[in-house]
Amino acid sequence: MNKTTVSIIIPTLNEEKFLPNLLASIVTQTEKTFEVIVVDGASKDTTVAAARTFAKKLPLRVIVCERAGVSMQRNRGAAAAQGEWLIFLDADSVLLPYCLSRLAEFIQTEKPRFVTSWGKPDSRVVQDSLSTLLYNMVLEGGLLFHRQLSPGPFTAVTKSAFDAIGGYDESLEFGEDQNLSQRLADHGTPLAIIRETLFIWSMRRFRAQGTVWSAQVYLRSALRVLFTGKNYTHMPGYIMGGHLYDKKRPMKRSVLKTFETKFKKMMREVFA
Repeated sequence: MNKTTVSIIIPTLNEEKFLPNLLASIVTQTEKTFEVIVVDGASKDTTVAAARTFAKKLPLRVIVCERAGVSMQRNRGAAAAQGEWLIFLDADSVLLPYCLSRLAEFIQTEKPRFVTSWGKPDSRVVQDSLSTLLYNMVLEGGLLFHRQLSPGPFTAVTKSAFDAIGGYDESLEFGEDQNLSQRLADHGTPLAIIRETLFIWSMRRFRAQGTVWSAQVYLRSALRVLFTGKNYTHMPGYIMGGHLYDKKRPMKRSVLKTFETKFKKMMREVFA
């Protein structure tokens, strides 16, 4: 990776609480040659103002869209990007200080065009660690099944490969990351995995919507891709934006009963 060829693209929607943590982690990167593009989806909180407080610390641009749409926002950021490489991050991710340096080394050595890495949870709770372990296993399983999967929290791709397939599919309400990964594979761009932890994955959805509910959503989606090559385009109850996490959803049923019911439903849908 040559100097000044990295564009970090961050779509946001009501992320005033989480975005500063991500931007602060970018400030501390040992690799300093990059640009940051925050693409906001008409947030109703102070996300845009929070982003602009980093203008003196980062080579930062803020684009404010007329509406929200994670695929549209990522595409808008990619269109404005000047880098050879595009790094897409979720607003609640946090990069470890050596993330960009290690990514640069990997690219120089392995010459990939599409990259992700292992992640770790933002807590020491056992169930969060298990969820993240499952996430890393799904990445590896995708390669074994020739169904590559690169997640939203951390995806890097060359701008030329991204543009060649037309970027993210803006018609999708869910599964845009899996869809992008599959189309890159179809276009002859394989996924490379850095088998090191380079970022911290936020467990906020698991805390807000429940571990069982969140885990079965991701597992159901991953299994469908692995076994059928298809991805869900809509997932009931899956809402984007930081406002989702203001209040935790109360659990009305026992955890075991909920898991049993949803697991059966998941398996029926996966193989449908």
